[in-house]
Amino acid sequence: MTDKFDLDREVSIQNGVDAEGKKWVIKAQRGNGLLYARPDPDRENAVIPKDLSGLWTKIGLLQKQIGIYLDKSWNQAEEAKLKAERKAQAAKEAAAKRKAAEKAKKVTDDAGTTAS
Repeated sequence: MTDKFDLDREVSIQNGVDAEGKKWVIKAQRGNGLLYARPDPDRENAVIPKDLSGLWTKIGLLQKQIGIYLDKSWNQAEEAKLKAERKAQAAKEAAAKRKAAEKAKKVTDDAGTTAS
């Protein structure tokens, strides 16, 4: 999203951690050797993203898919952060305009009162 280097993002992606702080690990099913991705620590009610759901036969494909998911996760987090910053800036500018308008109105009201 931005050209700025984000060390937290790069280190987290390297360690398999998404923007929500979940570390994604590859586990093997007992008996058949199929692979699947799970968050660590694993919970019964864990929500598995559509990108990582299902069983995989090759570890390389699953690792690549986890990498794609992590990039997407961090991109969405950055977009949300930028959107929040823009919204806060717009609110700040609107408050400044409102304050300036109130001050101008007060000056005009004061000038009208003294002229009477």
